[in-house]
Amino acid sequence: PDAPKVEPLSNEDLKRSWPEAWTSRFSEEELLQSQREADVWADEVREAMRHTWHGYKRVAWGHDDVKPVSGKPKDWCRMAITMLDGLSTLWLMGLKDEFNDAAKWLEETKPPTPGKHGMYSLFEINIRALGSLMSAWHLSKQEAFLDTARRLADRMLPAFQTGNGMPKSAVDIGTGEAQWLSWTKHVVLSEAGTLQLEFHAVSRATGDQAYAAAADRSMQAIITASGSRGLVPIYLSRDSATTVGNKISLGACGDSYYEYLLKHWVQTGKTKTALKDQWKKAMREMQDKLVLKTSGGLTFVAESNPSVRHRMDHLGCFIPGMLMMGAKTLPEDEVDPAWEPLAAEITETCYQMYKRSPSGLSAEYYEFHLQAVEGQDMTIPKDAPHNLLRPEAVEAIYYMHYYTGDPKYRRMAYDMFAAFQKHCKAAHGYSALADVRKPRHKDEQESFWLAETLKYFYLIFAPRTTFSMEEWVLNTEAQPLPIWDS
Repeated sequence: PDAPKVEPLSNEDLKRSWPEAWTSRFSEEELLQSQREADVWADEVREAMRHTWHGYKRVAWGHDDVKPVSGKPKDWCRMAITMLDGLSTLWLMGLKDEFNDAAKWLEETKPPTPGKHGMYSLFEINIRALGSLMSAWHLSKQEAFLDTARRLADRMLPAFQTGNGMPKSAVDIGTGEAQWLSWTKHVVLSEAGTLQLEFHAVSRATGDQAYAAAADRSMQAIITASGSRGLVPIYLSRDSATTVGNKISLGACGDSYYEYLLKHWVQTGKTKTALKDQWKKAMREMQDKLVLKTSGGLTFVAESNPSVRHRMDHLGCFIPGMLMMGAKTLPEDEVDPAWEPLAAEITETCYQMYKRSPSGLSAEYYEFHLQAVEGQDMTIPKDAPHNLLRPEAVEAIYYMHYYTGDPKYRRMAYDMFAAFQKHCKAAHGYSALADVRKPRHKDEQESFWLAETLKYFYLIFAPRTTFSMEEWVLNTEAQPLPIWDS
């Protein structure tokens, strides 16, 4: 069926929507021209979402994932993850029929169903399923979403029954059983530190503080383990509030812990000062120890273990958004004036991850060469030529555009979107690529394509009034949760 039409805002409504930060830097004519160009792009992204959603509905409805090339369903935790993760994006795009189809399915099916579902990542289930259910409930107030969220959270709580409060890493959402994952003997920082937004949302909606208390205990154990440090090693002990090893990363295994220090402070009406202070300390240490620049002019955030390694994950491209959010939400006298220009520089590096790739799509991570000239200072390593449809670079561009209004960010985003359209579109959705240098489909589509990548593209191109970051905070899966009145 044809999508319901989204009428473009009038020029007068647009002018009223621009903040002073936009109008002080750009003329009315520039901002109007940028929006009119982007109106068409927003429609293209909406159609990409409809193609993705209807492909899933046609061949994999009720399953966790769809294989977008072969059209086969794929399951892991058996919680209809793609359906749930896409809900808030459908809502923001005005695709209410599709949204309501999902609500009806939840009412009829009442997941998670009893019986064994298998042991799967508590972290992924939290950000993708619990976060999306709470977001859908806040957006629509349809009780099916809150009922499902509470059932799911109740099956997750037993994982927190540990000596130090940091949860076991895997849970069976059918039985409530939990266990440690086998690939590491330690707790992963990002997994134990990316719980507060979702669990507090459940407690606030239900009045039952058990969920918030569990997440708070886990975060407090990390802060205790960190001691006087802002940057925390990515591994922690399962038994005590102590860190393990020296590896520091704001990419995989570290990233969203830092994001949630800031975002939970924002979510709770800026009341938890200790979290904000911990975030500031981490940013100071990141700037001092890990931010580097190549001779060719690319700024990136390195890793250390304990010597510095000149690599940056695409996952690390969330950092500019976090820096911009800090610059715009912290008290003025606590804002480091270096955050905003640093955010812009890292965003440019993340854009170059796409622009310099033969397909126009980024690899999973890059190696940086400090002494190399422009064009040779960033290379794709042998073990990471793939693209999983990840959102972090377009997330950075969204925050930069939201806060600055600079029309260049929309053009950067459209270059990236056009590359996804050209190389990833398949019969039943959009496929990850095995190698961005010679694009070929992997026949995989992660649910964050719907939850994050397409949402950020749409919000960049749609008028600024489509979504307010003064009223909502996005979890690490880009699921909107309301900011509380302090």
